[in-house]
Amino acid sequence: MLKTTVVGNYPKISSDKTSPNLRNALNLKDQGKISAAQLEQIFQETIKRVIREQEEAGIDIITDGQIRWDDLLTPIAKNIPGVEIGGLIRFFDNNVYYRRPVIKSKVAFKNFSTVEQFKFAQANSKKIVKAVLPGPFTLAKLSLDEHYNNIEKLTLDLAEILNQEAQELEKAGAKYIQLDEPSLCYNPDKTDLAKKAIERTFENVKAKKILFFYFGSVKSLLPKISDFPVDVVGIDIVSRPENLEAILENNFNKELILGCIDARNTKLETEEELFALFEKVTKRIPPEKIYISPSCGLEFLPQETAVKKLKKMVEVVKNFQREWLIE
Repeated sequence: MLKTTVVGNYPKISSDKTSPNLRNALNLKDQGKISAAQLEQIFQETIKRVIREQEEAGIDIITDGQIRWDDLLTPIAKNIPGVEIGGLIRFFDNNVYYRRPVIKSKVAFKNFSTVEQFKFAQANSKKIVKAVLPGPFTLAKLSLDEHYNNIEKLTLDLAEILNQEAQELEKAGAKYIQLDEPSLCYNPDKTDLAKKAIERTFENVKAKKILFFYFGSVKSLLPKISDFPVDVVGIDIVSRPENLEAILENNFNKELILGCIDARNTKLETEEELFALFEKVTKRIPPEKIYISPSCGLEFLPQETAVKKLKKMVEVVKNFQREWLIE
């Protein structure tokens, strides 16, 4: 049967005025008006709210909303010796920015970046919580390399660090671990390198391994992805509609996360268009191998809209399965 999930991040600020405002709290902490302990309490309350909203929407596999994350890279990069956090750079074709890691010397593992966050989320959730990490190629590609001057060596060294993180996440109870590799969509000539790095990242990891692509085209990647050492591939078919045809035309042999809910547009999808899409895809891939999700993280949307989109997604999936079972 079809399952539902999300990609990663989630709106940090709620439209509910009774909920703590994390942005205000961060500003107050910077001004010295609240303590670190008070800020931590607001972080925890915000994460619990995000988890609760996903659970109430009916999502099968959730995340912690990456509430503590400023962007995809910084949570990992800031803990790596040899890396400095640089200035703001635009994150793909979005009106959001990330702080660019600057590689100053050989990178090495120092300590775990996301494990305690995962433990807190899982302890406060009734649903399975998915762990999410930047893929090694994307982490390397979006960094400014002032040391290696060699994308392959940097990517593989970062994969070693991510492997230790992934193994510890599994020890902490993570049943699903996802790597986000949007940069590979724009660098298909590096597919072999990415495969080698992902293989290293997931070495000795038995959790269900997910690889997610968003924003870009996967058309030239899909023939090779069938050999990647992952169980599930997530694909954004909203930003690049041709990705759907690429899925249907190729010998797709993995489980699929179908990123079909537009996470960068407030317009709600209709049941009719989603039904038509589900019918087309389930003719090619068994429903039990498909997860339905937003096209990327939901932080681009207002919180109210994100909730509506998730509820609509779950409702349509349930209606489709009810009709599918009747037939």
